[in-house]
Amino acid sequence: MKKFAIVWDFDGTILPLEPFDSEQSLLIHGMDRVEKPFGWLKKGCARAIIYADRREWLRKIFKRSYIHFLKGLPVSVLDEVCRRLAEKITHVDRQTIRALKHDGHTMLLLSCGTADLSERILTFAELRDCFNLIEGNRFEFDENRIKGMDLRLPDPKDKLHMVHTLSLSPDRTIVVGDGYTDLPLLNWSAMPILIDRSGKKEKQFSAHNFYFITAIPQLKNIIKKFQH
Repeated sequence: MKKFAIVWDFDGTILPLEPFDSEQSLLIHGMDRVEKPFGWLKKGCARAIIYADRREWLRKIFKRSYIHFLKGLPVSVLDEVCRRLAEKITHVDRQTIRALKHDGHTMLLLSCGTADLSERILTFAELRDCFNLIEGNRFEFDENRIKGMDLRLPDPKDKLHMVHTLSLSPDRTIVVGDGYTDLPLLNWSAMPILIDRSGKKEKQFSAHNFYFITAIPQLKNIIKKFQH
């Protein structure tokens, strides 16, 4: 049986959006804790940023705003949010991810999102040990409060640079993603898989030579095709 490196995206791929990703969820939760004067204005601005990010209007502007709004937030809030988000990963999805690891595939997670959130969510979902590497942007802390962010993978092309750094081969690397931030990697891989839970993305990305799935368990059948 052939063994592959499987490079996963996180938000929208492992973690269903329904309707917010992990960063948007943290921002919403963080703003709910704001009680200072003009807190209502800060909350309104944050929700406007989230609305635009969900429609992919802001790209890099969202990250700068996200960091600005979260400065001073206690580390404990991350666990509050991540414990709840972990419940979105279904039992059958968890079984599939564990089975792929058990089959001997090397599992890596590269995200343009926040690695601190991805790691915590996977830990609460009891999946952290399935991944050899988790990379993304990471918070900087001061006295257990967020003070900034180390932008390690802020751009989709940074994920492609990372796989080159890891010396992965496109014909032995399966890439699993859900959209824009995964395109450089999906186009690079000889085995690109796009998860389309809504059924609307296949038309959007029809010009690309991707394999389309609507649920994570379908991965196993596609991987079997790659093994022959």
